[in-house]
Amino acid sequence: VQAAQILVAESLAVGDAAAPVLDEHIRAADQFAQRLDALGLLQVERHAELLRPAPDDRILDAGSGTANVTAVLAVPGARVTGIDFCEPALERCRRKVPTAEFLVADLTRTLPFGDATFDKAACSLVLHYLTPERQRFALTELRRVLRPDGALAISVFAKGFNTWRVYGETLRARRETDGVVGTAVAGARYLVNTARIFYYVWRIKRAEKSGDYRFATAEDLRDMLSGAGFRVVSVEPTMAGQCWTALARKPGAAADGGQ
Repeated sequence: VQAAQILVAESLAVGDAAAPVLDEHIRAADQFAQRLDALGLLQVERHAELLRPAPDDRILDAGSGTANVTAVLAVPGARVTGIDFCEPALERCRRKVPTAEFLVADLTRTLPFGDATFDKAACSLVLHYLTPERQRFALTELRRVLRPDGALAISVFAKGFNTWRVYGETLRARRETDGVVGTAVAGARYLVNTARIFYYVWRIKRAEKSGDYRFATAEDLRDMLSGAGFRVVSVEPTMAGQCWTALARKPGAAADGGQ
């Protein structure tokens, strides 16, 4: 999924002519996430474990990408809405999770929802694109559209993560379920996609070093959430230290001044 994110931004910048290339990279990254990256799947599923989606929940996936998080939140009876700024990605989302609603929306602008619309929200690997001011705005908007005591599960890239460690842990996790031979076969089958992922992760890390992207420590994430008015419940490492994943809540009505 991370690999598709740079392609999304670059392809939108050059216009409709890039659509076939964009769709191919979105497809490849989505395929990689589903079939090889066991740690990535655990990280995706962690959002559902933290939020515990239930029938009649109103749930927002903010920055839905290719709907991997949306899919685990869309339990029977839940009303799930995914938002992203990339329409080609949303087309794939609608095919993957037909029970959810997907809308074009931008986290750097006022979201098209009323106050206290959602019971729960997820936001996975989005904030690194945004300046600190826009990060605060996005989190404030997520707080606004959550009901009092509503829960937010959020993941960010961790400062200083080691790509090779993540890959090694991914292979070890795969070996536990598929054995040595199955892991080798899968590695060979998705070698091109793996190389592509490594290339784009390298570019993401280079962009972070140049200041274009902003990765976070656990304390950074706590401060961002607290600064936006959330009560932080937990912060934990995921994906072999590549990410931090947090659970936070909007304060209840009494503590929130009725907002």
